[in-house]
Amino acid sequence: MVRYSPLKVAALLLICWLALPSAAALAQAPTGTIGGRVTDSQGGVIPGVVVTVSSPNLQGEQKATTTANGDYLFKLLPPGTYALSFEKTSFTTVTDTRIVGADEPVTVDVTLQPATVREAVTVTASGGDFANTIEGATNIKQSFVSTLPVSRNLTAIVNLAPAVHATGPGGEFSISGGMSFENSYMVNGVQVQDNLRGEPLDLYIEDAIQETTVLTSGLSAGYGRFTGGIVNVLTKSGGNRFSGSFRESFSNDNWRTVSPFGEPKVDKTVPTSEFTFGGPIVKDRLWFFGAGRFFDSQIARQTGYTDTPFTFEENQKRFEGKLTHSPSAGQRVEVSYVGIKDDFKNAAWPSSADVMDLASLTNPSEPQSLLGLHYTGTFGGKLFLEGQFSARKFTFEHSGGLNTDMIAGTPLSDNSTGAWWWAPNFCGVCPNERRDNTDLVLKGSYFLSSASGSHDISFGYDGFDDKTFADNHQSASDWHVWTTGSFIQDGTVYPVIDPGGSTYIIHWPVEASSHGTNFRTHSLFINDKWAYGSHWSFNLGLRYDKNSGHDQSGALVVKDSLLSPRLGASWDPKGDGSTTVHASYGRYVAAINNGIAGSTSAVGTPAIFAYFYDGDPINDGGPLVTTDQALRQVFDWYQANLPDAFQVDIPGVSSKIADNLRSPHADEVAVGLSQQIGRRTSVRVDFVNRVFGDFYADRTDTGTGLVFDDLGNPYDLTIIENTNAVSRRYRALMASANYGPVHGLSLGGNYTLSRLWGNDDGENGNSGPLATGMLQYPEYFDPTWAFPVGDLSADQRHRARLWATWDLPWGRSVGAMSLGVLQQIESGTPYGAIGAVDVIPYVADYGYVTPPFPMSYDFTAPDAFRTEALKRTDVSFTFSRRVGSTSGPEIFGQIQLLNIFNQFQVIDVEKINTTVHTAFDSNSLDPFDPFNDAPVEGVNWSKGSKFGQAISKDAYTTPRTFRFSVGVKF
Repeated sequence: MVRYSPLKVAALLLICWLALPSAAALAQAPTGTIGGRVTDSQGGVIPGVVVTVSSPNLQGEQKATTTANGDYLFKLLPPGTYALSFEKTSFTTVTDTRIVGADEPVTVDVTLQPATVREAVTVTASGGDFANTIEGATNIKQSFVSTLPVSRNLTAIVNLAPAVHATGPGGEFSISGGMSFENSYMVNGVQVQDNLRGEPLDLYIEDAIQETTVLTSGLSAGYGRFTGGIVNVLTKSGGNRFSGSFRESFSNDNWRTVSPFGEPKVDKTVPTSEFTFGGPIVKDRLWFFGAGRFFDSQIARQTGYTDTPFTFEENQKRFEGKLTHSPSAGQRVEVSYVGIKDDFKNAAWPSSADVMDLASLTNPSEPQSLLGLHYTGTFGGKLFLEGQFSARKFTFEHSGGLNTDMIAGTPLSDNSTGAWWWAPNFCGVCPNERRDNTDLVLKGSYFLSSASGSHDISFGYDGFDDKTFADNHQSASDWHVWTTGSFIQDGTVYPVIDPGGSTYIIHWPVEASSHGTNFRTHSLFINDKWAYGSHWSFNLGLRYDKNSGHDQSGALVVKDSLLSPRLGASWDPKGDGSTTVHASYGRYVAAINNGIAGSTSAVGTPAIFAYFYDGDPINDGGPLVTTDQALRQVFDWYQANLPDAFQVDIPGVSSKIADNLRSPHADEVAVGLSQQIGRRTSVRVDFVNRVFGDFYADRTDTGTGLVFDDLGNPYDLTIIENTNAVSRRYRALMASANYGPVHGLSLGGNYTLSRLWGNDDGENGNSGPLATGMLQYPEYFDPTWAFPVGDLSADQRHRARLWATWDLPWGRSVGAMSLGVLQQIESGTPYGAIGAVDVIPYVADYGYVTPPFPMSYDFTAPDAFRTEALKRTDVSFTFSRRVGSTSGPEIFGQIQLLNIFNQFQVIDVEKINTTVHTAFDSNSLDPFDPFNDAPVEGVNWSKGSKFGQAISKDAYTTPRTFRFSVGVKF
């Protein structure tokens, strides 16, 4: 397999750039297009018209000549405002201005009048904010975001788009029903998400962002490795004049109200400093841009259940640098680098609500970097070439416990609540974990004009390398103890440890150090955007993805491929872009997940040996025993008895990857309508239906058989494969609108009515993606109560974002003032009552070495309960004033007040108590036969005393919060 090192690829691109007046290679960096047809007053086409485009974001002008059919096309344009001119002898020159967004096609059809005619010319433009495109997309300018009461970061921006639900584990986004780890987040076309859990990393500076595009449906074949959505952030690149900014933002934990949970606050003002600076080194040829962001924050937090206060601290420094060079007209080379130094104090995993004492906190560091090299080139107005190489690095330092002692370094977890205490998870004195990626993209486009229309044909290669290195120690001691329960007395956590299968001793040894994984996806794609006359356009695409995955031992474990058709059509009944009907079909294919496909490696992956504790009860009616004393008693019993494990997973022995493991996929059908109403209103409505397939699954049954280790010990073999026994479906109706009733007032928003349902969530906050257990020991459960069909935990029926910005008419002699309002409305998310039951007495002996114990039983429908609906109103006031002349520096300030009405709702299902008791952990409840009996609440099961109640402040809506920023632009 060919491997690309950063230095080799950088040298190759540099040699190509220097050796040729125009180089051939490409980037997925977000760019736009302008195209159309030039006709005369009789409707005949006009060939030979010289079309010129220029922009402050473009180095020099670009020219194209209309074809024999009157068509023209400009591609690879940096987003911005463009001036166009259309010139031909004997005709009146036409000029126009258009705004081009990232990934946005803008159509400008022009009618030229004879030079002797003095009447006004006609220019019709379709496009703008994706109103008439097949793609379901939202283009959000950072200048607009800066007027609203939001954080200006990627999360806040994406949260404004339709079909986006912040309902995944940890509040991550499920886009168009996809799992939260199967989105693709990019900065300047470079993928910046975490390798395992898929959340976006902060490889940007907010004031350096120019715009963000969120793609949710109808995507062309150029996009791959996702089943959810695409988010692409574009940052600034300098220009022909020097410009920059400095912003100081202030927040204070004490500038907020207290949630109903009554958490503490820290009265310390935290500044966040940002700067940007860019300009020409050589005008129209070489630009530079730089940015930085620094903050040192302190936030009051408290542990779950014990409510012990502590201060979480983060000291972060971010830097960005970019050079943009145009060696000749139509050629562009860009080199960019982003670096982050991030140090934490008192970090909790997975969150403060999940740990019960301060001993579980850690002080990690997480340095990151992102290198990107981009090239775009235009050749004769018909051939367009692009190239990109990128390398991203992400390292975890000191992320876990520092004491390897079996007593001091072993975390405990309460089996009834899932909360942790005593010692941190993971290992902070083991080799640092790394999560990196590299990507090489080569792409070409050819513009083909015909009498009936034009073809924009794109084709290319994308080689993405997902690389991790991790010796996945689950604790510094490689042990866990999961207790029957716990109780809190005088702020101290005491374990409740009972025999009989309710307390587990788990050993997680890592037998050999990792060599690092290498999961590579080779992709080929071709896509034709075909404009057929003035009323129809089509998107015809096909993508081929081939996976080649090596686990941490270097063994090839995945080798599969899949074709993804992308088809779309758009009908413009008037031919002027005012009304458009569109429909599309597409298959979207995710990349193979590194964490799942690499989990069977014999190196770097922990083995699992789980034992039931069957010694004397601890803290269940006897003398009070502290945690360290309890651990000594548990491990003394273990050493004296050496019990047989009830669950064993030996990587490389007891589990293996199926020969034909495939990438999960989603099949989508979408239809929609967009309408321009006058000059001030645009509306778009889309319906999307997605069906997901090829889920990851662990299969353990009588057919997989037994395997043996080197000592002859038997194990039930588990095979990781794909299944469609899991169901996951998403349907949504989305409406977006923008309205400008008068100058200076802008109204907009979107509403999503949706349903996400199935029988397995497929991810959680601790592990990220999960292989379903639906195929494991099938004799020991009934799918109707173990995997019932219902609304999934990420389901959100109603979601609305409504905003208004108003340039205030008074005080203009003092400066410009504006008011921003953002209204967020969301329905609650579902959860059910799930408890543990012992099924072994009701199942025959099928010869398994370690039959499952216990099993999870859904005592209610999985969507029997829902969190409260969110209703939140945020406002902002922005002021700016020029100093001196109209071209002088501009001072500005903004005040934000979040949740102005101080409305609180319990909205986060992960931060509420869902404890359910059964005979498994309570002597007052009766066992039952789960295969034949209907369990009765109060007899066979009961909700915990705090079921449905918040376990931390994070369960609630953001409290009323005040913050402000001041700065200067020039």
